[in-house]
Amino acid sequence: MQNPNVVTRTLARPGFLEAVVGLSVLMALSGVLMPVVRQEVGESRGLQAQRDMQSIAEGLSAYSHDTRFLPTGVEGRTNVAWLFGPGNIPADHAFASGAARGLADVLLNPSMGGEHWAGPYARAGLHPDPWGHAYLVNVDGLVSPAKRAVILCAGPDGHIETAPNAVQPAGDDLLLSVD
Repeated sequence: MQNPNVVTRTLARPGFLEAVVGLSVLMALSGVLMPVVRQEVGESRGLQAQRDMQSIAEGLSAYSHDTRFLPTGVEGRTNVAWLFGPGNIPADHAFASGAARGLADVLLNPSMGGEHWAGPYARAGLHPDPWGHAYLVNVDGLVSPAKRAVILCAGPDGHIETAPNAVQPAGDDLLLSVD
């Protein structure tokens, strides 16, 4: 038996029209917010890549200071033209001519530095760029006056569009000069 003094209410379920209006509002908000979120994520990745490249440059500088060798080959030989980090190495890049070694050989283990190697020189280790590609370092520019020593990130598209002796990056690449 129900108490006659208690009022009960039943909540009406939203109808079709209310559901359509609610979905329309959500779609409009997502259309406005998604580009902003995408831009923020892209900027965050770009800033992370810049920090990574700065860390690599600092590691290479500390390596050269400690070992008294340029990172151009075992104990300063000049047989290495470029270094690469972990990740997918962009295909058909301009650095492909010349011998290459992994950045880990310079920054994380003493294989190239000789007896004065005092690393590791990568504070946070080595990892791919925020898009999964390898950082490339043109160390040939340290010994060849016609070239520039740069650290390159292929950017979101994964293709190196910047020439090895460039002063400014091309396309969506990121560049840090080591000179």
